[in-house]
Amino acid sequence: MRKNVIIAVLLLLATVLILNTVFGWFTLSEDERLMKDYENPKNDTITLEKHITKDSTIYVKYTPNMGELVQNNVTKKYNTYVYDTLAPALKIATNKINELQQIKASLEGTVKSQKSEIDKEKNRSVFYKDKYFSAVSKTDTAGNSTLDYKYNAQIDIISELKKKHLLSKEVQEVSITSPDKNLKINGVEHFKKNISIPPKRFGIGIQAGYYLIPESGKIVPAVGVGASYNLLNF
Repeated sequence: MRKNVIIAVLLLLATVLILNTVFGWFTLSEDERLMKDYENPKNDTITLEKHITKDSTIYVKYTPNMGELVQNNVTKKYNTYVYDTLAPALKIATNKINELQQIKASLEGTVKSQKSEIDKEKNRSVFYKDKYFSAVSKTDTAGNSTLDYKYNAQIDIISELKKKHLLSKEVQEVSITSPDKNLKINGVEHFKKNISIPPKRFGIGIQAGYYLIPESGKIVPAVGVGASYNLLNF
């Protein structure tokens, strides 16, 4: 009986270690996370999944890069911009950045003119307007033109936690959309620092289960209060 219990425990530990290799359940130390960051940089452009809603609104989904250091989780061009321009302008130390996000978008479409006016000096003004965009094109008698415009941008960002597999950890998935169908999301940069709170190894609580009595070799159910120490963290 005792031999069977030992074999069962060993099989359980082997199964847990194999699953950890696949899904990465165990908590890494800060040094281990830094080493992983250096060895596996994510400097490629984030892949966007494009979707279309029932009303033909386009939205994109992606998974942000989780890591320890900005330079290992964004493109080199964006990293240079953050270090040389953005962080100094905002007076933020780069090693204090917890999350970093940039959305690249363009406005493409056609807006019909609403009306046209000619003033006393023979200057011509053409007015354009839709729900989000408005502009006035002005042309003087010499043929010089200017454009005064206003755009009421609205971009919605939604973040959720999802599991890729039944036994995998939850990962963040971000969706970006806009009610203006003329606003196109062309790309994103998104770094989020991997902050993990070290779990407590010691614990005291109510314990229930089956216990082995060495003298008799019997396994009996029992409930009680006890202290525990976690050898492995999931």
